[in-house]
Amino acid sequence: MARNRGSAEGTMDQKCRAGLPAKFAGMFPEDEDLVLWEPQGNNQPYLLLTSEEYFDEVLDREYAMADKAERQDLLRDALGHMESVKPDAAGRFVIPEKYHAKAGFDRGARLFFLTNRTYIEIWPLAVWRLWENNRRGAVSRFDYTPDPVRIAALDTLEAAPEAQR
Repeated sequence: MARNRGSAEGTMDQKCRAGLPAKFAGMFPEDEDLVLWEPQGNNQPYLLLTSEEYFDEVLDREYAMADKAERQDLLRDALGHMESVKPDAAGRFVIPEKYHAKAGFDRGARLFFLTNRTYIEIWPLAVWRLWENNRRGAVSRFDYTPDPVRIAALDTLEAAPEAQR
């Protein structure tokens, strides 16, 4: 099971292969089968996770929550929109071309890899940046850059003589 966090950029080559960034080497066991789950909507990421995680955790959980009428559709969606992948010695694997337009991928595109505890999201870098800007706006909630207006006010207050305070 993948156990890592963070992000990195990479590239998809002209043969539609993506390579896991070096910082994620060893994230998945070498003998583990991986599943590349296609985007479930326009401009959504691919998910890369272990076969065990996909079938034993994700699919089983969703199947258990679905009612009888939904189960066949769930199986069709789950099995019809995934590809088994085996990264080569360099950590490269093919991203199926049939899903490129839906996800916004192009041959030679820059990619953004975002890891979670048990999977990796793979985004076209341009789509990731648009998604982030739309979701958060120009400033992230995690932006700790000091506010220049507040700093100027504090500087003015500190510079004022004691009598004026």
